[in-house]
Amino acid sequence: MGYLEEMLLREGVIYRAPDGSNSYVEGSLVSNSLVVRNSSGWVTHRIERASNGVDLVVRNVSTGLVETRITA
Repeated sequence: MGYLEEMLLREGVIYRAPDGSNSYVEGSLVSNSLVVRNSSGWVTHRIERASNGVDLVVRNVSTGLVETRITA
């Protein structure tokens, strides 16, 4: 597991449930960003470049708010 997935697991953005359902990180060709999908395949978060061009932000799709920032 990579650093990004470990960070998102700690922040509670992605999860590994005991019943086998997982959320996961996937690349998005349309928006040129990473997305987090739940076990049903729905996009829950977008991982985008921050305004400083170096860090990453995790944005909740339903609210549009930044939930966490991943510093480089």
